[in-house]
Amino acid sequence: MLGLGNAITGGAAPPEWTPENLGSTMIIWFKNDTGLTNLSGTDGNSDNRLQWSDQSGNNNHAIQDTDADKPAISEGGLDFELSETDYMSFTTGFDFDHPKTFTIFFVVKRESDSAQNTLIGQSSTEFISFSTNDDRVKVRSAGSGADNITVVFDENNLWGPTGTDFIFTISKDSFGQLLFYKNGTNAPESGGGTSVNNGDQMDILYLGSKTGSSHNFDGIMKEIIICDTVLSTSDRDDTITYLKNKFSIS
Repeated sequence: MLGLGNAITGGAAPPEWTPENLGSTMIIWFKNDTGLTNLSGTDGNSDNRLQWSDQSGNNNHAIQDTDADKPAISEGGLDFELSETDYMSFTTGFDFDHPKTFTIFFVVKRESDSAQNTLIGQSSTEFISFSTNDDRVKVRSAGSGADNITVVFDENNLWGPTGTDFIFTISKDSFGQLLFYKNGTNAPESGGGTSVNNGDQMDILYLGSKTGSSHNFDGIMKEIIICDTVLSTSDRDDTITYLKNKFSIS
């Protein structure tokens, strides 16, 4: 009788939060250790495809058909080598042309920080990347009102150290204001203020490179979540908590 009473009053445990709770605002989800396949057909053809399948339901996968440009599958994600110009293409290119908004989460382990490392982009004028030296971040757009923003942070060597997992989060609102977070904590800019990038063109086709052959990422991308809005504080915090728990990041 006691057991029955506990079942009635206690009820079922609440379901665990996952990025699926973000709903349709999540447009891409490359989930760790999920949907990674590497075929071994004819080099350069789709039967030779490395693919990280999108778990958002939008089927916008990350793909690469050429052996020389394939990152290695490692630690449930993809290991990009700067010296080998590894990169992936999205099945379908998309854009964050202003005034479109976004929030993007990357779980990464960097292998070097002495050169510019691109996260996503399409050309030498449309990309988001870690910069050189003090691990500054570059956000560049093209077209009318084009901006080439290099964001400098209060803390030197913030986006590291190399060989350590961390969560890089960036958001852009409808005014072009950029906010950055490391492991869920806001990263203040040097001298205060908030950088703005409101150029009307920011097209995205590549993961881990600007153009496929320049400023390629160096390290492991372990999980990526891309949303087409500035998430609420609670949704952002829930996503960060999910990723921190998953990768044992403090």
